Amino acid sequence: MTISGTQTVRAPRERVFRMLLDPVGLQRAIPGCEEIAPNGEGAFHIKMSAGIASIRGKVEGQIQVQESRAPEHYRLAMNGKGIGSFVEGWADIDLTEAGGGTEVAYAGEAKVGGMIAAVGNRMIDLAVRKALGDFFERLKQEAG
Repeated sequence: MTISGTQTVRAPRERVFRMLLDPVGLQRAIPGCEEIAPNGEGAFHIKMSAGIASIRGKVEGQIQVQESRAPEHYRLAMNGKGIGSFVEGWADIDLTEAGGGTEVAYAGEAKVGGMIAAVGNRMIDLAVRKALGDFFERLKQEAG
């Protein structure tokens, strides 16, 4: 599965860059996130509740920050397991100044397997897009 898009956050680029790597703010912004904690240099452990269609449960995983160039770019490598499924992937995040705010461009790929894969790519794509929309709305609220 491939994802990409852009969102504008009404805050300076340096602040948005920091917000996107702050465990406390991310926990509030990520839908279903129960815990996100530093786990080594540029790494985080995440616990969340997730689900697609009738498949729901707890998911745990790791996020590793790579290629960090503050305040303009970083790459995330991710993997997680739970509810009889797994996900692994990466995302590039690029931040540019845009009319008093910050444009956040993201692009990535994820591989999903197990029970979640059985619901089909269309359902997974819809769930991911909804979660991203919710995440950015919450991030915008955090930015104030």
